[in-house]
Amino acid sequence: MSDTVAIEPSSSRRLRRLLVIALIGTVVGLAGALILPHVVGALWYKPRLERLFAQMRRDPVLIEALRQQNLALAGKDQAWVAAQDRVWNEERRTGDGPLQRAVLDLPASRHLRDLIAESKGLVTHALLIDEKGRVAAEPFPSFNFEQFDKPKFQDTFPHGVDARHVSWLQLSWDGTHPVCWQARVMLDPATSAPIGVLALEVNYLKVGYFGCIEAPAHTAKEKATNRVSSE
Repeated sequence: MSDTVAIEPSSSRRLRRLLVIALIGTVVGLAGALILPHVVGALWYKPRLERLFAQMRRDPVLIEALRQQNLALAGKDQAWVAAQDRVWNEERRTGDGPLQRAVLDLPASRHLRDLIAESKGLVTHALLIDEKGRVAAEPFPSFNFEQFDKPKFQDTFPHGVDARHVSWLQLSWDGTHPVCWQARVMLDPATSAPIGVLALEVNYLKVGYFGCIEAPAHTAKEKATNRVSSE
């Protein structure tokens, strides 16, 4: 009596092949869905962000705002800055107050709101910071008037005109989406001297991983406090 070998029906083999193809297609599709936004961010939104920075760093309204504040606050000491910062921070906690309201109504702050709206979601907040690390304009409320010890300022202004700062991932100022803050030095075109810093809150959902690579690397303490460590 001879042994018999069972032959798999061709319909079963076709079904198995179709299942394998479907599985591969699903995996490829999921990988593409995860990777594509970051590729689009690198190829489309990151160059847009660089062009926006270039435009804003030449913006006469922002440059004049820095000139005026550097001159107006030249004689203010650290005690005055600390007192302003305490009031500023409390106003942000309570949601309103005359100090931030006055800054929000400055021409440069209104101009920043317009520029942010024109970015169509690429940038969702901004800070214009003077040469001593004090806020000169803001489109929306922020937690601190004094930005001197923040990475936005310390990673840029003391390091020259080409210095850049990219923060770790954070939540946006209104808590609706992930962002990274990026900062560049502002120059006075009349003298080529550094006069402040422009920091932008960049939408991670637009620029993706390649547009929010942290630079320079920050310590755990700096991330927890949002202050540059002296250690």
